Amino acid sequence: MAKFQGGSYYAVDDKGRIVIPMRFRSMLGERFIITRGFGGCLFIFTNDQWQRLGDKFDDGALFDPRKIRLQRFLYTNAAEVNPDSQGRVAIPQELRDWAQIEPNSEVLIAGCANWIEIWSRARYESIMQAELENGDELMQLAVEMNI
Repeated sequence: MAKFQGGSYYAVDDKGRIVIPMRFRSMLGERFIITRGFGGCLFIFTNDQWQRLGDKFDDGALFDPRKIRLQRFLYTNAAEVNPDSQGRVAIPQELRDWAQIEPNSEVLIAGCANWIEIWSRARYESIMQAELENGDELMQLAVEMNI
């Protein structure tokens, strides 16, 4: 399966819509899922990836408190969307609030291998500044992953 990669900044229109890049739309299919992501971003999953993720929750104890928290986090505001003829999708208000995405602003849409992330430009640049200062930690992780 092809992996999502690369990122670019895109405008958010006054209705809270963004254009999903063509290189991603062709891999996402006609309908896909947008939900909360970690660190204040949004995640986009294909329907197949979303189904596989949901299947993971079938394993283990039904009422594991950590599992319940994670399910609640991912599923409560998840939305199935489909791009219009111009490749735009409307991000639901609850998700825009979560990711601090304002109308008439900019977002980064970035491929992250198995999913896509959407970040408010300000939040992403702040996080990347922190990563610059913690580069040794990322290098150590790469060593541990045998990269």
